[in-house]
Amino acid sequence: MKPLDIDADRRVVGPFELLARLGAGGMGVAYLARRIPLEGLPDEMAAAYRLVESDDGDADPGRLVVVKMIQPHLLDEPQARERFAREVDAVRAVVSDRVPALRAADPEAPEPWFAMDYVAGPSLHTLVKESGPLDVGPYAALGLALVDALAAIHGTGLLHRDLKPSNVVLGPDGPVVLDFGLAVLTERRSSQALTRTGDRMGTRPYMPVEQLRDTKHVEEPADVYALGATLFFALTGRPPYPLMPLMSPPKWDGVDVGFLPLLAQVLVASPSQRPRLDAVRESLFALLADAGVTFDAATEQLRARVAASGLTPKLPPRALADRADPAVQELAQKAVDEGAAPDAPWAEDDPGFYGLVDTDEIERAADAVDGPGGPGGYTPTLVDPDPAPPARGDESGEAAPPAPTSYPLPAPRPEEPDPVDPTDPTDPTDPTDPAATTPSAPQAPPRAAQRVASRLRERYAHRGDL
Repeated sequence: MKPLDIDADRRVVGPFELLARLGAGGMGVAYLARRIPLEGLPDEMAAAYRLVESDDGDADPGRLVVVKMIQPHLLDEPQARERFAREVDAVRAVVSDRVPALRAADPEAPEPWFAMDYVAGPSLHTLVKESGPLDVGPYAALGLALVDALAAIHGTGLLHRDLKPSNVVLGPDGPVVLDFGLAVLTERRSSQALTRTGDRMGTRPYMPVEQLRDTKHVEEPADVYALGATLFFALTGRPPYPLMPLMSPPKWDGVDVGFLPLLAQVLVASPSQRPRLDAVRESLFALLADAGVTFDAATEQLRARVAASGLTPKLPPRALADRADPAVQELAQKAVDEGAAPDAPWAEDDPGFYGLVDTDEIERAADAVDGPGGPGGYTPTLVDPDPAPPARGDESGEAAPPAPTSYPLPAPRPEEPDPVDPTDPTDPTDPTDPAATTPSAPQAPPRAAQRVASRLRERYAHRGDL
């Protein structure tokens, strides 16, 4: 967690105050943020932001969220917005304690973003690397939580396709699965698929052979394999294969014999031979029973292990405050009062945090919200913490599947024309009408309302039952 960069990072995104930079990869940036309580926020603007309140209906200004954005240099790349919007839909679709809840999003903004609950805790990768492998109780508790997460994801028709230790956060309420940048809603059956046959996406040490060969056509067993590879790391501190998946079994050094029955079934090259999630759950409960540990005790052991590690990221001072920064809130509120979105309530050329802004500057900032930006390619924000060099084959001399040196995005599809407005464009006016001789300036609806209306027209235009 790093302080904001004055020259590069914004202070407001949608109705959220950015507090710190959580991480950045080749494709995106994640920020710690807090909701700014704004009065008089128009309904169309709230609809454009897709705001979701907490279960008790309170906006809870003290709630911390993660705001995720596309890297600015990718905004002009083809398909970025579509893939980003699909990630938003994936996070929204999965309702589970093992997946952070979506709180707001604006994938149609010039700089698309979405906000989800912040989970305070270290990643599994950090915990194991810094404090060592897990014992049987925490290991089983971790595995059962990941099974629940994948069951919820698969229950909505989604695949994750990038489960790995750095995408598992150990929060105060247990493990949570992050990063849906490669999630897919069986897109291989859709004419609008973003992943083409032969594309290779994911993290090589934690993906199965079939995903390395062709990411588009993987099924649920690919996520089961990634679950097994993540559990293998929890026991050993390393992935089952250092470079990429192989057809031969992994080396079992450091794996106690009691864990072999489960991992040996999961970490196989053939997808049809891997167990289903229900069978993995039963094996984990059997492991607990053999060790004489109850599920509740195992869960508490994992929580105690995380707390004792001292690896939970320390929050910046601003995050500990009850409310948003008063100066930021005032500027954002002014933008709302003037009818502009609070994405950037000060002028774009203001280099400071709290530049004094008058009404004209607020209006110019509102105009800047609709600035240039284009579609582009998008994959998960956080790179794997242990990047591996290209593979040359395993030690036994067996030829390994070819390792991709990069994961190119598919060529862009021709953009579909905007839906045609069915209203009659011609409306002759009687020149004798007094109103015709006194023209008045048209009153355009707010830009947020225009975006909502555009989405509705597009959805209705593609419905076959109308």
